[in-house]
Amino acid sequence: MRKSILALLGLLLLSPAAFPLAGNTIASDNVKARLVSELSSLGAGQTAWVALELDIRDGWHTYWRNPGDSGEATKLTWQLPVGFAAGDIVWTTPHRFEVAPLVNYGYAKHAVHLVPITAPKDLKAGAPIDLMAKASWLVCSDVCIPESADLKLQIPASAQPGSVDPKDAALFSEARSELPSAEPAATSARIQGDQLIISLGKEWGATLSQIKSLAFFPYDEGGIEYAAPQTLTRSNGAVQLSMKVGYQPPQPGTIRGVLVATEQDGNEATVVPIEIAASFAGAGTLAKDGSAKAIGAQAVHSLPVLMLFAILGGLILNLMPCVFPVLSIKALNVVEQAKTHPAAVRTKGLVFAAGVIASMLCLAAIMLVLRAGGEQIGWGFQLQSPLFVTFLVYLLLAVGLNLSGVFEVGGGLAGVGDGLTQGDGYSSAFFTGVLATVVATPCSAPFMAPALGAALTQPAPNALCIFAALGVGIALPYVLLSFAPWMRRMLPKPGAWMDTLKQLFAFPVYATAAWFLWVLAEQTSPLGLGAALAGAILVGLAAWSYQKSHFSVGGGKAAVLATAVIAVAVALFLPLRVAQVAAAPAVAPRGDVAARGDDPRGDDQWQPYDAARLTELTAAGKPLLVNFTASWCLTCLVNERNAFADSAVQEIFRSKKVTLMRGDWTKRDPAITKALAEFGRAGVPLYVVYNGKPGSTDPLVLPQILTAGVVQNAFADAPGQ
Repeated sequence: MRKSILALLGLLLLSPAAFPLAGNTIASDNVKARLVSELSSLGAGQTAWVALELDIRDGWHTYWRNPGDSGEATKLTWQLPVGFAAGDIVWTTPHRFEVAPLVNYGYAKHAVHLVPITAPKDLKAGAPIDLMAKASWLVCSDVCIPESADLKLQIPASAQPGSVDPKDAALFSEARSELPSAEPAATSARIQGDQLIISLGKEWGATLSQIKSLAFFPYDEGGIEYAAPQTLTRSNGAVQLSMKVGYQPPQPGTIRGVLVATEQDGNEATVVPIEIAASFAGAGTLAKDGSAKAIGAQAVHSLPVLMLFAILGGLILNLMPCVFPVLSIKALNVVEQAKTHPAAVRTKGLVFAAGVIASMLCLAAIMLVLRAGGEQIGWGFQLQSPLFVTFLVYLLLAVGLNLSGVFEVGGGLAGVGDGLTQGDGYSSAFFTGVLATVVATPCSAPFMAPALGAALTQPAPNALCIFAALGVGIALPYVLLSFAPWMRRMLPKPGAWMDTLKQLFAFPVYATAAWFLWVLAEQTSPLGLGAALAGAILVGLAAWSYQKSHFSVGGGKAAVLATAVIAVAVALFLPLRVAQVAAAPAVAPRGDVAARGDDPRGDDQWQPYDAARLTELTAAGKPLLVNFTASWCLTCLVNERNAFADSAVQEIFRSKKVTLMRGDWTKRDPAITKALAEFGRAGVPLYVVYNGKPGSTDPLVLPQILTAGVVQNAFADAPGQ
């Protein structure tokens, strides 16, 4: 592939900044950039159109707002005098660039990007106005080079509204001729199978008969496969354009973009770009997060479908940091024992699966019993208990110390489960399955949300079947490895390296224990956290004492064993005692910034979840994002630090004046549990958007795994404030 993604990434890292100086015209070897105003002067309250003009070297191109399979859109960051405001770039119609198997959207030879600049109403005539912007773009041919320029444009401030400057009038006129026109009639869209179908109905009138070809350029990234063919068909006086759905299927609402139509009027062919906002109700196919977007999780009543979702969710959970270290060690156990005891390996695989499924059913039964008694709980409910989290810290610390060789239970690489029990290997396999279930509960994965949400609305036998299917998904990779010799042959041969790897795997286990300590700090008082830390030290002392007993005799052996027992007993007693004397947490909920003081996570922009406040805001048509989260939810934390912290997302929150509301489920909160249930969910994360678009009050549920682009797209058509 001529323009590989590796080459693009390499050049992005190695290329220097192209332009160190400022001016209204600056050139590199590949692009000459110019900032130019349509008006010769600017009056009070007047809006002037300013253009970023790029003259591009032959054989090279820059990118549109949606760059396609690779690339990066041109950007402008303004530094304006007080009172001035700049709008977004108004994009001219792009061209399609094919470098198999990639397709990109952008501009060759020449690009003009129009931006409206509005002066304040109290602007006084006098000194010239300095409009400064940092422009950045990616220019590509066989290679890609990121470039930027600090541009400065001076416009005189006049007492009267400024007039068009004739010397650049043609530039702006030509650029406007390349802007897409408004759609002449309503457009609709639907998903059928793996195809997105855009329909131009009879309301388009005579235009339909003139259309000879169509091409769609979507505004949102990932909605279609850019390199796939787009097929035009006619049916019952309407025109349809079909294309393959991409990796980020369109969300219900509108599909926005540019249709480029080739129209034939007699012997003359003209190209007409048309901006569309096709209404889109959704589709009965799976979206990226595994939910059925068109019909919603509440409407998926088929037990086999829900069980399939649960199995897929369980499979994906194996890749989560909560579970992966545990199962990695069991995989090492398979490698070591398969050649000498293949039958035992197969049996242990089934026993491990039994441990996962049994503990999952036990967890489900407790949930169902508590919910039947009126408790508002859901997936991960046990992690809302500081005591449970403390004991989980102890357990993970003990597992890590076992892997590090501080103490040994059983022989050789008997796996992490052997650190939990002194059985013959089968009991340890069972309890490893139990441990896998316990450490999986802080995580959520695609496909899990609709399955578990629906499970809690199903009859108890159906709900237990769904939870058992989730356990099957978690256990399936290990069971397959136990039964399939060809899979084991793909793994490295046993050797001394396995002990080193075993010790290395202790560190992600320690990291998980440290993470749960952070969760505990969010849930309890400083005294409770101190008790847990003291207990962790005692667990370490117990592990050391137990190992020391192997090399002691007589009274010395009894002394170190007694030390281990006492240390464990005190470690277990400390958090129980602290819970009695310090039941109320010293930290305020995440939304109460005044009570918490400085918040390193930047939570001051988030309001605590309030159902009445939510109803008030949505009735007023205010854009709103509700983030249902928890400190122990790893997926939630990744999304918060990546998607929500992205500078472009923060800017759209600010510019659209989006109200940010957090439903913190770190500790039990029946109101949040009830809200989750209303969306067919049994756990977090859940992201709900009300974008404030006039005439639309329906919420939009975002995928569980977020990107900055997904969040931006959710508010793309929200009204500015």
